[in-house]
Amino acid sequence: MEVSARRPLSTEEKARLRELLLRRKEEIYRTAPESEILQEIEEALQRLEAGHYGRCIDCGRWIRLKRLETIPWAKRCRACQEKWEMLEAVE
Repeated sequence: MEVSARRPLSTEEKARLRELLLRRKEEIYRTAPESEILQEIEEALQRLEAGHYGRCIDCGRWIRLKRLETIPWAKRCRACQEKWEMLEAVE
């Protein structure tokens, strides 16, 4: 299966992404403890524990693995994130 395909994450992928989230959290805490990304990482860890990690919070589709590997705290698929950013820019 193509790495960028939309599909549920395997147990191994979830474990790897959890470790990545924890490493990023530690790095950001050391360099920018006031960063909003820390809260986003916490929310991603909560979604992981609740079994919702990897699904877009807007459309419910699976977020591509490549996106999660790049931005492990991503809560939206790329399309929904772009729409959200456009709406935020207008407000």
